[in-house]
Amino acid sequence: MPVEPGQAFPEYIATAHDGEVVHLPEYQAGENLVVFFYPKATTRGCVRETTEFGARREELDALRTKIVGVSVDDAALQNEHAIQCAANFPLLCDTDKSLTTQLGILNEERGTALRTTYLVDSSGIVRNVFANVTVDGHVDQVIAALKEMQGV
Repeated sequence: MPVEPGQAFPEYIATAHDGEVVHLPEYQAGENLVVFFYPKATTRGCVRETTEFGARREELDALRTKIVGVSVDDAALQNEHAIQCAANFPLLCDTDKSLTTQLGILNEERGTALRTTYLVDSSGIVRNVFANVTVDGHVDQVIAALKEMQGV
């Protein structure tokens, strides 16, 4: 059953693109969290989305918000993606597809994640789910939702 606004985001531990193990609640550390899923590392739309999140990192930091990207790709491809995008945040590997399956966002036909973004508040509760994301303007939508959530 998909995770919806008002529910807790699943605790998740995964290997990041750089080989580090990331435990989401520890990484979040009492801040808001943007978790964006993309279908395939190093592909055009995924590069644009990841690059845009990284380019807006200072704005997100000012809103006390951390970022992670997630795909079902392995660490080698995720690392290549991180380099290509100059990612300044972890790109997590859901190679066993456990998180995408748990969230109900696995494209079974392609075996990839559906382009979906979760906005999680500082207490770990999902406040917004962006499904069927269009890359253009998406980071603006996320920042607007964060500002609304924080009353800024």
